[in-house]
Amino acid sequence: MEPLDLSTAPPRSPRAELASIVFLPRSIDKLRAALPGGQLGEYNIEGFTTMMFEQLGIAIADVSAIVASAASEDDVAAYVTKHARPGGADAWNAFALHRVIFNGDRAAAEEEIPWLRAHPEIVLALDMLAEDDRRSFAAAPH
Repeated sequence: MEPLDLSTAPPRSPRAELASIVFLPRSIDKLRAALPGGQLGEYNIEGFTTMMFEQLGIAIADVSAIVASAASEDDVAAYVTKHARPGGADAWNAFALHRVIFNGDRAAAEEEIPWLRAHPEIVLALDMLAEDDRRSFAAAPH
């Protein structure tokens, strides 16, 4: 797959799915940005991406290698589907879709991410990531 530049546009939505796995398309985008010639910008692999692959039982180094050699994300999806531990995708989806920001420590979240104070309606981590993407690229030319 080709490298991506995440300094000019965000990865796909945190809620995007591939192979019925939430966050997989976003993780693929971040892994592509980590390829030679790519640019991660303000993003990183640690966090939800590493948690997802741990839950799936797939080493991040293995999936990174697959992303680097794959012709398409369908190849990555096939690899993940074949190598994920039984029940891993369901467990990950349940976790990711219900995880609250900072494991429920709203004060710590607002201390680290001040704009959250003005958005009490944002309680789930995936929604916070989506809003952070929106804010980070709101002024960027389209």
